[in-house]
Amino acid sequence: MRDLLFLAFVVVCAGYATRNTLSAYFMWSWTGLLSITTYLYGSAAGYPYVAIFAAITLVRVLVTKEVVLDRLFDGVTAKLLALFAGHALLVAIFAYPDLSRNWELATNILKTVLFCLLMPFLLSTRTRIQAFVLVFASVLVFSGMIDGLKFLSSGGGHLAPGIAKYGDNNHYASILCMGLPLCIYVATQTKSQWVKLGFLAVSFLVILAVLATRSRGGFAGLLAIALWLIVLSDRKILGVLLVAAGGVLILYFAPDGWADRMNTIESADQDASFMGRVGAWKVSSAIAIANPVFGGGFRAVQALPVWLQFQDATSLPFFSNIATIGKGKAAHSIWFEVLGDMGFVGLIIFVTLIGNAFVNLLSIKALVRQIGASAQWAGSLANMLGASLFAFVVTGSLLSSAYFEMNYSVIALLAVLKLYLTKQVDALRR
Repeated sequence: MRDLLFLAFVVVCAGYATRNTLSAYFMWSWTGLLSITTYLYGSAAGYPYVAIFAAITLVRVLVTKEVVLDRLFDGVTAKLLALFAGHALLVAIFAYPDLSRNWELATNILKTVLFCLLMPFLLSTRTRIQAFVLVFASVLVFSGMIDGLKFLSSGGGHLAPGIAKYGDNNHYASILCMGLPLCIYVATQTKSQWVKLGFLAVSFLVILAVLATRSRGGFAGLLAIALWLIVLSDRKILGVLLVAAGGVLILYFAPDGWADRMNTIESADQDASFMGRVGAWKVSSAIAIANPVFGGGFRAVQALPVWLQFQDATSLPFFSNIATIGKGKAAHSIWFEVLGDMGFVGLIIFVTLIGNAFVNLLSIKALVRQIGASAQWAGSLANMLGASLFAFVVTGSLLSSAYFEMNYSVIALLAVLKLYLTKQVDALRR
């Protein structure tokens, strides 16, 4: 029954999508981020929903000419995204043989970049930007809301192991941390008290869901968001309240052994799991030294033949005394993941892309000051997008999550906000 209802919903949405490019684009985003297979159990789980709505969007873009194709690469962010995608394609071509996910990840990057390049054209007004953020936030925290309710009803006994779309418990916690600031933004911006209370309640449940993952990275992500809100945003009181609420939730709901697991953050050098990750960083750096331009290909470090070839090879100096085991292991760091997969050139592009997003954040704040009160919503959104990206940087430093589409959507949204405000300032000067 659930599958039939979902299929009926998709058919209705597809009808709207064929008549409206923005609707098609929103559905492309919604189906791309939602873990559909987690909630469907019949034949409906097997349809390529993302491909369907992506195709509808692209056909409408070409037919209606809502996107100026010769301006797709305008702006620093667009150029960096295009450069990253082009480099990813070359990485896949020159990769070591028999890498199981090489072309899958390369094509995912290409599709994600295409989605992001269309964003400035389709999200051209305040209403469209905020509607997209509402869809974006709702999808990202949907699973967290469910796991938060389970955690609450079980008195802290529920374990959230992760879901198929996002990965294991650590990846899942990272995604929830990235979605949390956007959820808070919707709650603080809406004029409806019911919507405000609803999103604040969901934010509470998402924090519980992060606790339910038992992820040390997720806990670090929550602390990163609180630190961002206290130090860098205009919502310092909200940050203090988040820290206080998080502390109360941990004291009341944290299951047995949770504190002991979090305390291992302080003794990482004695944690076998952590030292195994350091071994993977060593191998990743050795792959990059041997292949500085294109790296070894996507997930090269997880391929046993590649691992064995480089486990004793020359690596970065600070890994010289680290022992490795004869087993392929995930990079467990966005930085070393990109380094091993895409070489030093790929890492430079990746770091520049993230750094440029934070530069855009500073530019947005300056533009908001020029425009005044009417642009405060954009300043608040930029702050929350910054918190989301900061959470990604913190949690991703111990995860292989460099290529998930949400990271790039947040970066693109910051560029969209900057473009929108720049046009507003130009209009005021005329």
